[in-house]
Amino acid sequence: MLQADKKALRQRMLAQRDGCDPTERTTRSTRIITELEALMEERKVKVLHSFLPMGSEVDLFPLLDRAVAKGIAVYAPKTLKDRALEHYRYNGEEHLIPGVFGTRHPAGNEPYTGTFDTILVPGLAFTAAGDRLGYGAGYYDTFLPQHPEAFTVGVCFPFQVVDALPVEPHDRAVHRVITGTG
Repeated sequence: MLQADKKALRQRMLAQRDGCDPTERTTRSTRIITELEALMEERKVKVLHSFLPMGSEVDLFPLLDRAVAKGIAVYAPKTLKDRALEHYRYNGEEHLIPGVFGTRHPAGNEPYTGTFDTILVPGLAFTAAGDRLGYGAGYYDTFLPQHPEAFTVGVCFPFQVVDALPVEPHDRAVHRVITGTG
């Protein structure tokens, strides 16, 4: 039953996000970026890991580009088989190459294996307490425990925050959820 609940919620959230007016999505993305920049400054982030947005996700590219310009080391994932990720230095959207599942990742052949100050985590739904519903492949549930020192931040639009989520033992919560509402 839990898997069916998760699947139905994923479909509902994806439809709602995809149905969001593009102008509204841009406005909300800008608010989210403002909130993320304040958090990064407060936490004095030097090494940031971020998902690269796809489709109707929050557009983080302006944030990532400004972070690079400020001298913050920004890394993004390359999706591999078996719920594994490799991490490569982000140097701008123009340096991304196609990956699996319609993803893109930074070009490179020397994966980063160090630590991260902050990890920006994608998701289809979050609770205010940080429970997360991902896309179902388990990549971040595998990745996050490998970096217990990192401050984890769920990034989503306000309507993606729900009262409760079906949670399993392997599901990884985030420390904070940023929606651009302050």
